[in-house]
Amino acid sequence: EVSYARVAGVGMNARELEANKQLTEFEPRDLNLDPSLPYGDSEFDAVCNVVSVDYMTKPLQLFKEMHRVLKPGGVAVMSFSNRCFPTKAVKVWLDSDDTGRMAIVANYFHHSAAWADICALDIGTLKGEGFKASPPGGAGGNPFQVLLSSFASIDP
Repeated sequence: EVSYARVAGVGMNARELEANKQLTEFEPRDLNLDPSLPYGDSEFDAVCNVVSVDYMTKPLQLFKEMHRVLKPGGVAVMSFSNRCFPTKAVKVWLDSDDTGRMAIVANYFHHSAAWADICALDIGTLKGEGFKASPPGGAGGNPFQVLLSSFASIDP
């Protein structure tokens, strides 16, 4: 088990956040109503969004905020699958396949801030201990994609 000096969480469910023992601090917040993050500039080495990007109604504003709170050289990780609550996901997400969803998230990075090295991984097709393989296209198994990007260094 890894321990970190600071792990902050933002989410809609205060009880779930409170029950997460990995968090050193948390802020209940509906990021669709207010996509601002309650942190200062350049406070974090990494920002993770786990299986909720498909519900974001103001993704460009949220991605700008993620960039703002990251330290230069920091990394943003967005993970998602094709499984969601269809009544809550945005329409473009529902109308897309796995490749299309990776393109959607890549475009959120591209159009929101000075992100660098956007990388897409379909880890649902990985094989080995701990992985249940999905055939190409994500049918069956555990479809799961990850997009990574880093805070672009800006020379003065």
